[in-house]
Amino acid sequence: MLQRAGGSTRGFEVDRVRTVGIVAAGLAVLLGWLAVGSVAPARAQALFGASVSPSSGPAGSPFTISWYTDASAWPCKTVSFSSQLTALPTTSWDQLSLSSTVPPSTAPGSYAITARCGESRRDLTFTVTRSVPTTPPPPSTTTVSPDIPPPTTTTPPRVTPTRTAAPSATTPTTAPPSTTPTAPPPTTSQPPITSGDLPRGDLRLDRASINPGDELTAEGEGCAPGSDVVLSSGGERVGTARADDKGEFTAGVEFTRVEPGRHLVTADCGVRLSGSVDQVVTSSVGGGASSTLVVLVFFVLACGAVARFA
Repeated sequence: MLQRAGGSTRGFEVDRVRTVGIVAAGLAVLLGWLAVGSVAPARAQALFGASVSPSSGPAGSPFTISWYTDASAWPCKTVSFSSQLTALPTTSWDQLSLSSTVPPSTAPGSYAITARCGESRRDLTFTVTRSVPTTPPPPSTTTVSPDIPPPTTTTPPRVTPTRTAAPSATTPTTAPPSTTPTAPPPTTSQPPITSGDLPRGDLRLDRASINPGDELTAEGEGCAPGSDVVLSSGGERVGTARADDKGEFTAGVEFTRVEPGRHLVTADCGVRLSGSVDQVVTSSVGGGASSTLVVLVFFVLACGAVARFA
């Protein structure tokens, strides 16, 4: 009885040890499988990588996808792509890059690109930006001003009377008293004027000669419309005017000094016009001088008659 019981006890212990060994072996196999399953993805991720350059740009711009892999450690013969941006072909893993272009009609936004090498994948993003319109500068234009001929002043021919030299002034002499007093004739005194035509100019004067106080009018043309006209003679201003819309003007001329002789009158309105006029001074001896001489002769005759009859 005791031996039988002891044999049963040892058999139970052997079965228990065998069961524990089987369970331990199963756990070891399970742990090993889990370890291999957890390492394999990490290894796959480490053997394939990809990038896009540049990562953004406007529609129509180029971009390049580059990748790297270790085909000896992790077999990968081709690299394929799925893209929201544009169609990309499958290519050999050893090409290491692929270039393409963003379609010109692509709207701005972010687009996903996935690169796959065997079981591995890499997710990339390309951002399409707005195109900045470039406005070319306007073409430079060179304005060539036409040659404008200077204004031409056309003056109608003017007939100037020919003046001869006047006789020199006569100096009156005192004659001895006589029974028949004779009053000397009036004389005209004026400076000598060179014979010949007066000089012709662009300024038209309505008189060839004037006496002090006479009115003198000047006319001219060829000025800029609306320009101021200044008339001068001998360095002094003798008149002003303003040209009309045709460039013509009329102005009165007034000399500030009485100087017998020929005076040159110049009109300045952007162009210079000139004309000349003679100023004449006329004086007479008679009138009062003749009356005084008659009285003096009468007084002498009366005194002689009184002395004769005394």
